[in-house]
Amino acid sequence: MLCYIITFSHKYEFPMIIQRSLLAAAAYFGLSSFVYAQDSHGHDHHGHGHGGVGFYGHLDLQAQGDTHLDGDWFDKRFSESYSHSHLELGYRTKSGFSINANIKLEGEASGHDHHGHGHGGEEHAGEEHHDEDEHHDEDEHHDEDEHHDEDEHHDEDEHHDEGEHAEEGHPADKDDKFFEDHPIFIAALTLNYDTENFSAYAGKFNPVVGVDYHSFPGMYISTLVEHYAIRERIGAGFKVRHDLEDFGKHSLEVSSFMADTTFLSDSVLRQRGNTSKEDGGPSNTQRFNSYAISLEGSNFYSLTNNIVEGLSYRIGHAVQAAAEKSPRDEIRYSVSVGYKHIFTRDLTARLMTEHMAINNLNGETSHDRSYNNLALRFSYKNWFAGAAYTLIDNEADEEKENHDGHVFETSAGYNFPFGLSVEVGYKRSDEENEEKELLGSLLKYSYSF
Repeated sequence: MLCYIITFSHKYEFPMIIQRSLLAAAAYFGLSSFVYAQDSHGHDHHGHGHGGVGFYGHLDLQAQGDTHLDGDWFDKRFSESYSHSHLELGYRTKSGFSINANIKLEGEASGHDHHGHGHGGEEHAGEEHHDEDEHHDEDEHHDEDEHHDEDEHHDEDEHHDEGEHAEEGHPADKDDKFFEDHPIFIAALTLNYDTENFSAYAGKFNPVVGVDYHSFPGMYISTLVEHYAIRERIGAGFKVRHDLEDFGKHSLEVSSFMADTTFLSDSVLRQRGNTSKEDGGPSNTQRFNSYAISLEGSNFYSLTNNIVEGLSYRIGHAVQAAAEKSPRDEIRYSVSVGYKHIFTRDLTARLMTEHMAINNLNGETSHDRSYNNLALRFSYKNWFAGAAYTLIDNEADEEKENHDGHVFETSAGYNFPFGLSVEVGYKRSDEENEEKELLGSLLKYSYSF
């Protein structure tokens, strides 16, 4: 399969950097799988769902190579390779308490989307940090027995990264990048208490509003969904679960939080710098006056309707209190629906849609934005293929911000039985008045212990 991808890249004149990234990633994954000799493919977060006592963890390695084919912000094609990887570690006691950490190694793709310092969510008005993530079971809308971290770190080197416009309106050259600028940071660190129907947690986490981004099928859409997620907050929350039998399993999660301004907001290897209150941004108040509420359900059953059995849902609401530099609270509402259909033992399909409405984006009085996502994936044995589309609706007084956008992607790949997957994809987008088109390759390796 690796040879096929290299051949594919050559057909479309991928620069050598894509091939180099794939080979380097393959060697990296091979070494990691040797170090972690046991074979297990589950994935839990914050200790939820771990019935035993003692240490546990999850390793998720990702290496991606993209070739930018066309765009109005660069002169010629360029390629880049980067990693979105994390290591989760936890320890559970007999009494139900556990301590859990999520350590991340994150690079960021070039372009003008999703850059800057910010603790989660949008392109923040302030210079705060953002980030987080988690890998979730692909066949579930949102794992009920886990508290989810969501986040990924974005390049702090400015909205216009290296190769930015020399002059307004004139595209610039972009240099090839090979696994550059990768900070290591603590994306989550929580103390948890779990019983069968109740969970509580405190520390650094990602408040839950919408669907976890790794639940979306697709090679690129997870990055987009992660972009508007709320990430890296300090606070506490709880989750209550209830089984209504044929009417499904449901859970209610509530959390209160503020932006992380502790030493945990910094990173090593490539320093992001500490977030301070003066940086501004949503919920950067040093007070627990922001909150998130979400209700989810799945595992419905019907003797007469198979469609009902494959449904899942999530409804969310959040308020991020205004900071000193933000005139208004940011208010969010989300509705999402997932559906899985089993055609045969070997053939399945997953559909997922989400509407996320954000009023007073980043605390701005005159800017509302909504994301409308639709993703579909078919799986046949170990093969998979699908497509995703996102419509971005902006309502803003400023003309340059009052621009609707859209993102289309399609991808296909193969899951190996030992935790490795290989995927190739295509993306075309129009975001923030900038169009781009790219081809990419992705290697992923997951291991639980």
